[in-house]
Amino acid sequence: MFFIVSLIIGSVSVNAQVNPVDSANYDDFMDIINLDEVVVTSTRTEKKLMNTPVITQVITAKQIENRGFADIKNLLMQEVPGLSFQEVGFGTSINMQGLDAKHILFLIDGERIAGETGNNIDYSRLNLYNVDRIEIVKGAASAIYGSQAMGGVVNIITKNARKKVELNIGGRYGERNQRNYPNPSKESNQYKFQRNTDKPNLNGNISLGLNLGKLKSQTDVLYKSFDGYQLYDTDSITKYYPELDTTVIMNRVTTPSSISGYDDINISQKLSYTFNNRLKISLRGSYYELNKYDFTQNNKFENNVDFSYGAQLDYAINPASNLIFSYFSDNYERFDKYELIDGKDLSYKNNLIQPKILFSTTALRNQTLTTGIEFLQESLYGDKFESSQLEEKKQWNATAFVQDDWQIKEDLNLIGGIRVDYHEKYGWNASPKLSLLYRLFPFTMRLNYASGFRSPSLKELYMDWDHLGMFWIYGNENLKPEKNHYLSLSGEYVSSRLYATLTAYGNKFTDKIEGIWSNNQTELRYTNIGKTTLAGIEATARVKIVQGLFLNGMLNYLYSENEDGVRLTTASPLSGNMRLEYGFSKKNYNANFNLSGSFIGEKDYHVADEIEVNGVTREAFYEAHVPAYSMWNFAFTQNFYDAVRLTVGVDNLFDYKASIINFNTSTSPGRKFYVTMNLRVDELVNIFDIHKLIR
Repeated sequence: MFFIVSLIIGSVSVNAQVNPVDSANYDDFMDIINLDEVVVTSTRTEKKLMNTPVITQVITAKQIENRGFADIKNLLMQEVPGLSFQEVGFGTSINMQGLDAKHILFLIDGERIAGETGNNIDYSRLNLYNVDRIEIVKGAASAIYGSQAMGGVVNIITKNARKKVELNIGGRYGERNQRNYPNPSKESNQYKFQRNTDKPNLNGNISLGLNLGKLKSQTDVLYKSFDGYQLYDTDSITKYYPELDTTVIMNRVTTPSSISGYDDINISQKLSYTFNNRLKISLRGSYYELNKYDFTQNNKFENNVDFSYGAQLDYAINPASNLIFSYFSDNYERFDKYELIDGKDLSYKNNLIQPKILFSTTALRNQTLTTGIEFLQESLYGDKFESSQLEEKKQWNATAFVQDDWQIKEDLNLIGGIRVDYHEKYGWNASPKLSLLYRLFPFTMRLNYASGFRSPSLKELYMDWDHLGMFWIYGNENLKPEKNHYLSLSGEYVSSRLYATLTAYGNKFTDKIEGIWSNNQTELRYTNIGKTTLAGIEATARVKIVQGLFLNGMLNYLYSENEDGVRLTTASPLSGNMRLEYGFSKKNYNANFNLSGSFIGEKDYHVADEIEVNGVTREAFYEAHVPAYSMWNFAFTQNFYDAVRLTVGVDNLFDYKASIINFNTSTSPGRKFYVTMNLRVDELVNIFDIHKLIR
């Protein structure tokens, strides 16, 4: 915190006499901080980022390219304070401001995503190569997006062609994580297993965009592969039981923690046709297939297939009013696929159906009224329910919402709204929201209140599953929906050289649903735990030091406690991000240097366990401790003629490796180098045509 405060104070004093409106550098700085970006996620209507009362962060395609990121997890960890990912036994888990994936809603072009595991979506589906921008809204957004949006929304907006023809081809090659089987024998019945485990770290992408006036098309194809690896503990776990005042030092775990390898392909298509200035129709579809290769030599691997499709009709009733009809379906299936024989067996199927009607009008003076109705049906088919046989569970939810965006004065904006849901099991629920923006240039204040709710998931209600004899997960049909009240106050300062924000937030939950471990970490049972408080302070500062050189610092402090004083969240109380960025341009050439780091502070949390005391086994909480660490990345990106982009970089620059590997520590294998190249084929064609004309 001292670093952020010092940075802000020092920069304010340097810029005290700078008039940002008259500064020639102001537009250059605005490009870096994205305040002129038009966003839609926070209010469901187009609004410049600087003018939205709801706290929103934007990451653009240009920033993703310059910083060398290839997957959503590394990107968000380096760019969003208070957000982290962990590799857990069933895959990848996210945490943002003390809340996990069941409270954070991921969207692609405003639509929900099927195929969750442990409440987390399949993050490998999120293709950074076709991203136009990512909008991140922190805090309860249930009044706009319903259940699961209690902690925030991450909306990935995909690209649309701006020119007549846009053709991009690219690839990325990274250093291997680990070579487990250097010389697999084709004669061995383990040949496919060994080959798949050691897949190369390779990405290949192609993108074709057409803008032919009324007709627009966007086609994207991405292939990725990643080699699995195993990590070993180099230290032992110490357990302290406060209520017993007892410390137990465990033997060092000698079995490895395994991170599965994979390969996948992602194909997406968008089409739109504008009939006239009143009517437009859009179609979209995608196909995705993921093969996941673990280290279990049982001659089978996990195969995941997703198919989504949707349609949208935009109709302008008059110049001030617009009506949108949309339908979207996402279908995710998981199979056991075999290495030595043909065929596969279905083990999981998740389907979402989401029709919507949205109406917005600016007919009222200085107001934008938005209202809509939505329907969401989810079905889950799998073998993780009580019968241990393949079985289907379903639930549905219907919604109506209204929002009024009132521009009271040029410097005063008020947004109020309410969402009313009817859930087939839990009945009616109302979620109000209120957002206020007041600007006294160069300062902007934002005040937000929102109520949220989340109905229990199908797994939380009905799961009864034995995971390979290692642990058992039990659902609870008597669960009640979670509810929360979110309040935040934010201040923003912007000049030609400094952008700074300070946000205080609080999140009060009732009937929060948690999975509680017991019986020596072999049983997890879902239960409502009463009241939970999450609160924190988030500070950011982005400074333009000299022309082309920028320093960004972000810090998040989190307070979390249940009503009984037991701390169950595994989020670190203190986390932050820092980035030093330098760019320069010459004729037909520009370059960008990025050094970025994420800091995860030490954390202590309570774990339910069993301990033997005086010959009697009893349950008790022990304090788990994870030390602080930081992860740094470096990327050097060059652009030639705006047609060729070459990036070389290093992930985990300082080669950090955790001494104990578990669900709450880093699972990085260490320092890895990579190189990427992207060709804008349409620009190359233009260059060659110009050269021919010159000759």
